[in-house]
Amino acid sequence: MESRELDLLIVGGGPAGLSTWLHLQREDPDLATRTLLIEKAVYPRDKLCGGGVVPQADQVLCDLGIDLHVPSVPIQHFDYVFGPNRLHWSPGNAFRVVRRYEFDHALARAAVERGLTLNEGEAFRRFERSGRRLVVETTRGRYRVRALIGADGASSLVRRAMNLRERPRMSRLLEVVTPVLSQSPPEAVSDTAVFDFSPVAQGLQGYVWHFPCLVAGVPAFNRGIFDSRVYADRVPAKLNKVFEEALRGRAPFAFAQPSMWSAHPERWFDPEGIYAQPNVLLVGDAAGVEPTFGEGISYALRYGAIAAQYLVRSFQSSDFSFQDYRDRLLASPMGITLLFQTIIAKQMYAGAPDALELLHRRFAQEPGVESSSTTISRLAPIRP
Repeated sequence: MESRELDLLIVGGGPAGLSTWLHLQREDPDLATRTLLIEKAVYPRDKLCGGGVVPQADQVLCDLGIDLHVPSVPIQHFDYVFGPNRLHWSPGNAFRVVRRYEFDHALARAAVERGLTLNEGEAFRRFERSGRRLVVETTRGRYRVRALIGADGASSLVRRAMNLRERPRMSRLLEVVTPVLSQSPPEAVSDTAVFDFSPVAQGLQGYVWHFPCLVAGVPAFNRGIFDSRVYADRVPAKLNKVFEEALRGRAPFAFAQPSMWSAHPERWFDPEGIYAQPNVLLVGDAAGVEPTFGEGISYALRYGAIAAQYLVRSFQSSDFSFQDYRDRLLASPMGITLLFQTIIAKQMYAGAPDALELLHRRFAQEPGVESSSTTISRLAPIRP
């Protein structure tokens, strides 16, 4: 099979891959024209995600001159739950909740309008080395490339093809969207995100979330459970059992049968991790995101900026060893934040008989956080 010549191939059409190309187009428009992005699905494709877009993500989009018009729910308040202890925080514009199939589709359209060559419905299969280039095989053909970007998520096939040997660092998540009940208070539906850390007492290294969202313009709740697994050697919490108890035990949220749930992994950042090898870079979830809350969208977008600048320098110097990519990641503001969040996650989820009380004390020290009787009422268990 004859190979097509390319300078750069990006695998994965989520925020990390699209951001890499958009930043590349800003840094080196000529190189961007010699780049192809492939996405195995066809937009709008489903993507499991809590959908939280924090201000740092919006800042990246603003810097790129991109205004995505997608339905979103602004979050003005947080409710933190620690077993019997509850805290309320009203930071204002904390983040907004989107549906990822709409967000990713809009971002892809914005990139195509700027000149991105995007092949939907084309999946990565494997690569092999050929001199100073790679020969990449996909479901549609073969490409001879100088650089390959793995932006294809936590279960990255590009990463798998790199044959890396690393310690496990995969988080577990379950998610479901449920309708709004008639008795739901307006503030819970419109602008309040709930983070319930109570299952830490059952060995969960994370929390249960309840976010208001919009599905086809109709208010709903995005609900999920995040298990960071930053202590991968510990016996994992019984995720299905914990999540079912959380769904059944709190008002004003509707229950959803397990058959309605969706599961997906997430890779967390490790400063000792491997993020590149000659001719291959990893970005976004394929590389690793923060393990404290598992927030990935802003990091995916920021990975794109770092990777694009690194690639421009690499093409200018014709050096595709990529041997200092990890060092540049760690030295970047994003890398410093990821390192800090990894340390915080290990402190938060270290586990102890009084783990919930320690978490409660930690959050209670944050400016503006206060106990709230309305929070207690809002999250009271459902009673027969």
